[in-house]
Amino acid sequence: MLVIGGMGVGGPKNLTCGLLEAVRACDYVFAEKYTDPEDESTLQEVESFTGKKVVLLDRADLEENNALVVLKAAQQANVALLVFGDPFIFTTHLVVKRRAESMGIPVKVFHGLSVLSLAPSSSGLDPYRFGPPVTLVFPDEKYGYFPETPYEVVADNLSRDLHTLLLMDVRASEGRFMSFEEAFDLLGQLEKKLGKGIFVKGRKIVLLAALGSDREVVKWVDFGDGPPRGGFPLPRSAIIPASIRFYEEASPLGRNG
Repeated sequence: MLVIGGMGVGGPKNLTCGLLEAVRACDYVFAEKYTDPEDESTLQEVESFTGKKVVLLDRADLEENNALVVLKAAQQANVALLVFGDPFIFTTHLVVKRRAESMGIPVKVFHGLSVLSLAPSSSGLDPYRFGPPVTLVFPDEKYGYFPETPYEVVADNLSRDLHTLLLMDVRASEGRFMSFEEAFDLLGQLEKKLGKGIFVKGRKIVLLAALGSDREVVKWVDFGDGPPRGGFPLPRSAIIPASIRFYEEASPLGRNG
């Protein structure tokens, strides 16, 4: 059997009892370590509670090599694949599930907390008023790669009066984790290029960091003032809000805005 388990976000306190019990019954335990690279304590808690050694995998193990190490083991034994957040949100782990099923391997899924639900609830904004999320990625000057999709998604959502969850690029293998300063700089460059008047002074942005943890940060800023200086814990994301309805005014906007 293959257990695919979401460890959630925010640290070990958000691990579910069901997932830990399932891991305890497994012969081998693997975990991806590239979506929340700061949270060593969660993996340590899994090992401590279950008595199992967790073998870390990088992106290539799961994506480029088709998760063969995990799937071959699951053909002969009970195996757990642990991921941060929810296994099938913003990741490719649904592909692993489908490959396992095509190989005749039974799959049991344990879902976990995701930024997709934590961002609206932490910000106080109406989750029904969020449009499609988008990731702001690092450009590649060598290849002239500077995608405009993040700007266009935000523009489309705003045209329909919808909020946007903006995820920050993470390249753990390179030790690169997008800061809010870098994000604001990229958004400013996109504004100069596309000029739809989105990222200008007066545009409120919600900065989110380490949601669900004791280090959680939810801070409203004005784009024209630039991002706050100093470090923010991982993982980081932001919300580009549309209009604020009366029932959303009791959100952190009223405390930090």
